[in-house]
Amino acid sequence: MATTEDIRGHYLKVNGARTFYDEIGDGHPIVCVHTAGACSLEYTYLLPLLAEQGFHAYALDLPGHSRSYPVNWKPHRTIHEHAEFVHAFANTLGLKRPVIMGCSIGGDITLDYAAHHSREMAAGIPMEGLSRSPTFPSPTGLTHPSWGPGWQDQLERAASESLNRNCPAEKRIELRWQHRGAQVSAVGDLEAWAAHDVRSLLGKVECPMLVVCGEDDFWVPRPLVEETVKLLKNAEVSYLKGIGHYPMFEDPPLIARLAGDFCRKHSILK
Repeated sequence: MATTEDIRGHYLKVNGARTFYDEIGDGHPIVCVHTAGACSLEYTYLLPLLAEQGFHAYALDLPGHSRSYPVNWKPHRTIHEHAEFVHAFANTLGLKRPVIMGCSIGGDITLDYAAHHSREMAAGIPMEGLSRSPTFPSPTGLTHPSWGPGWQDQLERAASESLNRNCPAEKRIELRWQHRGAQVSAVGDLEAWAAHDVRSLLGKVECPMLVVCGEDDFWVPRPLVEETVKLLKNAEVSYLKGIGHYPMFEDPPLIARLAGDFCRKHSILK
């Protein structure tokens, strides 16, 4: 049985930037993308379960997050920049038709990736992501501490309070730690979230897509989820009762089963 102790960490150069990623398993590649201002640690509990489902699972730190340096020392400020970086990451590793999974900005990144590269994907699993996501005000300027001295605490609280209402206290503490030290990168991430809109491109997506939404997630309203699903030709949606903005962190076994079942249904996994 795979465990968190089996996860292997690596560095590689992607677009000239030293990039960190975690890896486990030997099956079909799946690339996991974290939320705004966070890092691959969000997938620590999910990765071994994905390996047990038959995936070769990867979770990267986006540029400027945790152990990855930014490209040209500048934070990304659009979802498309992030998505093209994840595409370059997959190509650098030589991954063939990976499944792309992401949460929050990672969900938006998954949709953008599919909008531009669906023929190179086996499937996409956007969690808490939308075709457009105007649900957080753009935080431009908060990279200057004198303008927003409480920004770091605001970011941590925005994360922990969007967990489901019954989430254990120790997980709330853990998630806050995962978002610390991200003042600059998170501003770019949330600017990207606020400006994201790929509605005009989703009709071109050819690979199967599983849109996942926690019913306790106030950042992702159901009407915008339904709008996203309707724009995709080959999509289904899963609404998760008792789950908030971080499904892979709140209930890793559930997400592993959903991903495995979906990919077996589409003959990606045996």
